[in-house]
Amino acid sequence: MDKDLLTTAKEMISKEFEYAKELREVATKFRHPVLQVLLIGISLDSEKHSAFYDAIVKALTETQPMLSEEELEAIKGGIKKHIEQEAEMVKLTAELLDKVSDPKLKLILQMIHDDEVRHHKLLLNLQKKIAEAETLTEADIWEMIWKDVAYHGAPGG
Repeated sequence: MDKDLLTTAKEMISKEFEYAKELREVATKFRHPVLQVLLIGISLDSEKHSAFYDAIVKALTETQPMLSEEELEAIKGGIKKHIEQEAEMVKLTAELLDKVSDPKLKLILQMIHDDEVRHHKLLLNLQKKIAEAETLTEADIWEMIWKDVAYHGAPGG
């Protein structure tokens, strides 16, 4: 499975990037602001997907560095702030969606709202499942040092 994923991810890095570039070029050929922003938004997602595929390749082919406890605290602080901001944005966009009747504007607001909901969930998962799992704590270091030592430093060995 990882071999298939690696091959596909390598191919998709350039495909997504090229797709993004083509969409941006299309968006420059007309002046309709709503359609332009929708195409540009999709192109930005494609650029993001290209970066995600690159991260998958690196995760499958390179040793990932462990995070220090200090780095984890910095991540938690930054993520905590953004989790709160995303929650506010989810609420705001939901309220705006209820008030707007223009279908073009509603489409844009719905896309923003969906992104905010997804970002909020992603940040929560990032904090719990990835950052904490990739952290090397002082307790982990002591466990590695003393785990297989006879008598664990006590007299008698």
